[in-house]
Amino acid sequence: MPVAISSSAKLTAYGVAALVTVLLTGHFAASLPDAIERGREGVKRTREAACQVLHPSPWNPVLGRLPQRAPDFTLQNHDGQSVTLSSLRGRVVLVNFWATWCSTCVVEMPSLERLATRMQNKPFSLLAVSVDENWDLVRKFFPEGSSMSVVLDKDKSVPGRYGTEKFPESFLIDAEGNIRYYIISERQIWHTDEVQKCIEALLE
Repeated sequence: MPVAISSSAKLTAYGVAALVTVLLTGHFAASLPDAIERGREGVKRTREAACQVLHPSPWNPVLGRLPQRAPDFTLQNHDGQSVTLSSLRGRVVLVNFWATWCSTCVVEMPSLERLATRMQNKPFSLLAVSVDENWDLVRKFFPEGSSMSVVLDKDKSVPGRYGTEKFPESFLIDAEGNIRYYIISERQIWHTDEVQKCIEALLE
């Protein structure tokens, strides 16, 4: 035999159901931004995974465990114009310490040159910091010029601030000015699709 449910009981049930709905909706709305942010971070980490093709070191002898704020510096290019690292904020910057007398530097330079050419229309700068003794040596190395921004540090003062004593070494710096990846010795894959994906992920 069916059991009759009073109007007050129905109202109570409806009220409880409505309250549960409101609470669940509120919880979902509150957690949605976090879920979206976690999703974005997951996508970003997936894209930045391409950077591992460079086999970066997570630790630097002077700066410590990365990421770290990139030490600022100002050096001159071959025209005598000053180039300041912090003025490039908003761009991903690859700082490469090298020299014409460094055989492994010479080996990787064509790949760096191709990267600079490939990324010309992107918010990206490649600072090739030479530690040669003078500009004559550098100009001779680039008889037709370069797509990179080549600057000279004949005193080798800037590499020391980055913990660099042997060449080449490279530092990939994000748009906020933080060193994200530290690469010891040469790489001949700078111009590849994987590295471009890595750089583009740092731009997001």
